[in-house]
Amino acid sequence: MVYIAGTKTVVDTGDTYFGEIAKLPIAGRDEAVKLLNIRDRLLTLPVLDAKPIEARIEYARYIVDCPNCNNAEFAFEDKLFLCSLCKNSNVGGKVRKVKMPKERKKIEDELSKRPIKNRHWIPDVTEEDE
Repeated sequence: MVYIAGTKTVVDTGDTYFGEIAKLPIAGRDEAVKLLNIRDRLLTLPVLDAKPIEARIEYARYIVDCPNCNNAEFAFEDKLFLCSLCKNSNVGGKVRKVKMPKERKKIEDELSKRPIKNRHWIPDVTEEDE
């Protein structure tokens, strides 16, 4: 048994993806539960006062690219980002803000018409650009 992003929701955030894995008796369950439990800790960390980094959608998953090390991670509903690889070391470990799309519902409705493997969206890129 495995959970595939985009099967229960059109586009998964870290909350929905790891939330589904945490419910299932599969490999990765314990790690998913642990990850979800430590998200509350991010709320207690200092937040960088800078332009938020923008989330994008890749294979039915909201993703945030680390501007420091180029790692990519799930975007979470709390709109906070702490890279699991570099720990935001270039900004003293401060948590970064994440910008989710303004027209999120509209984007997700449009992506729902596509197969999961084609559910991609990049900020400021139109279909004509693709």
